[in-house]
Amino acid sequence: MVSRQRENVAKYLYDLSKIVLAATVVGNLVAWKQFDVLTFLLGGISGLGLFGWGYRVDGAGVE
Repeated sequence: MVSRQRENVAKYLYDLSKIVLAATVVGNLVAWKQFDVLTFLLGGISGLGLFGWGYRVDGAGVE
C-alpha cells in the first residue's frame, strides 16, 4: 500500500472503533435498565481490536 492508502485505511479503522464503542459500550451505559454484559464486553473488545488494527496500519509506514 502507498502511504495515502495506509492513512485512509487507518482513519477508517479508527472511525469504526469509535462507532462500535459508541453503539455498544456507551449505548449500554445510557440504557442502564437494559444493560447487557455480553454486548458490553464484546463491543469493548471489538472497539479496542479495531483501534489496535488501525494503529498497526498507521504505524506500518513509519521507518
